[in-house]
Amino acid sequence: MRRLSFVVALLGTLFMYPVSATTFDLTLSEALQRTLKSNPSLKKYEFQSQAAEALTLQAGVSPNPRVGLEVENIAGSGRSAGLDNAQMTLSFSQILELGNKRQRRIQAATVEEKARQAEYEYQRIDVLAQTTQYFYQALKLQQFVELSEQQLSRTESLLRTAREREEAGAVPKSEVTRIKLQLERQKASSAELMGKLAQARARLSAMWAGGTQFKSVSGDFHFPLQLPSQAQALNAVNRAPEYLRLLDSERLLQAKVKALEADSTSDLTLGVGVRYNNQFNETGFIVEASMPLQLQNPNMGFIKERRIRHQSNLLQQKLVRAQLRSLTLALVNALQTHQNYLHKVTNSLLPLAQQLVVQVNQGYVRGTNSLLQVLDAQSELAELEYQKISRQHAIYSDIVQLERLTGQAFLGEDL
Repeated sequence: MRRLSFVVALLGTLFMYPVSATTFDLTLSEALQRTLKSNPSLKKYEFQSQAAEALTLQAGVSPNPRVGLEVENIAGSGRSAGLDNAQMTLSFSQILELGNKRQRRIQAATVEEKARQAEYEYQRIDVLAQTTQYFYQALKLQQFVELSEQQLSRTESLLRTAREREEAGAVPKSEVTRIKLQLERQKASSAELMGKLAQARARLSAMWAGGTQFKSVSGDFHFPLQLPSQAQALNAVNRAPEYLRLLDSERLLQAKVKALEADSTSDLTLGVGVRYNNQFNETGFIVEASMPLQLQNPNMGFIKERRIRHQSNLLQQKLVRAQLRSLTLALVNALQTHQNYLHKVTNSLLPLAQQLVVQVNQGYVRGTNSLLQVLDAQSELAELEYQKISRQHAIYSDIVQLERLTGQAFLGEDL
């Protein structure tokens, strides 16, 4: 994946001149910058990060001291009637947290805060990979449209030749009609491609919650391309976001277990105060200490639940790592298959198809080749041209998927 830096000057220009916003060509770098800035899935992490910081702050808060006032022997009967024999006690008490409760709470909240920050990075990789996939899909369809225009141009040239031969009486009128039918079919296919391209552009712009403010995407499928080896891809699995999520979850579970164990320790409450006896007009000091009797662990169920989840997490780590290795190997093998076929199309099949089109067109002018042979040769060439772009796109798409899976860069640029 590519780690993208923001191009402030470019964005400033776009906002200063909104009238021209519909005329620019969108590059992959610009698409990723817009996604980083405005993608809804990423924006929510700004608030989640702030919330996690607030919880870390809350974890460090100690219990507040308490003040109490107690009045005895009032509004009773006999000597306790009225206030003559009243006793008043003013006390101050403070809970002293034992068992490193506060430190354990802070540690658990800090680990959770780091996990939220890491989750943003994982989500960022996923969102940027999706944007990249949409960009390359739009680029592929854009190149398909260009090929469609070339195919129309070839058919229109053939139509002109057929009309000349019809006027010379060399071919029947039905032959011209057959080419017109072929031309109309190609126009219909071209219109359909334009519709699919518009959809792809809309999906791409949705990644930053914006309208389709660009007329085309700017880029190309660059080849030859250095593909990652099996060793490189398998080594990258150890940094895969899905695997790292489980490691983060394990650390968080361990921190929460320690916080629960610390919370199971009884706290000591110390208090001091002043007692005044109204009957004898005497004052005395009092000191008190209290601690709850822990006849059983109040958090034993929570602790057991966390430990079970921790065991499940360890098992998931093993299974997910094995699964990621299998998926990675499948992608590496698919990349090699696509590369081999692309090499065959580019270096062998396409040159032969181009040569065949030239030869049958020349033969058609001379009358030695039939119209069906010409149309068949042109269809063969068009099919191979589409296959070339499709394979190029498939290679880029699989590499992006591999980057999305492992969180590592393989296309030669930082994400």
